[in-house]
Amino acid sequence: AVAAAAPGSHELPRSVEQMTELVGRVSMKNLVRETTDLIERLCIEAALRITRDNRASAAEMLGLSRQGLYAKLRRYGIGDLDGPDFPDA
Repeated sequence: AVAAAAPGSHELPRSVEQMTELVGRVSMKNLVRETTDLIERLCIEAALRITRDNRASAAEMLGLSRQGLYAKLRRYGIGDLDGPDFPDA
């Protein structure tokens, strides 16, 4: 299992249990931001799974532009960033 993110680390917690371990060690503002990031990543991963990695369909499903989805894929390190959908990467 991935260890809970330490304050100041760039690794996202991967579960609710890991998030709750941070209560009292991380400010509420940072905890909410990390929770939002976790949920966003999980939604993106689910949309990509449902669409069989069709990024245009996943973006539409999530209510994002393709460029917005690509930015989030880069942010979270999801997918092949050098593939045909990322010609400028």
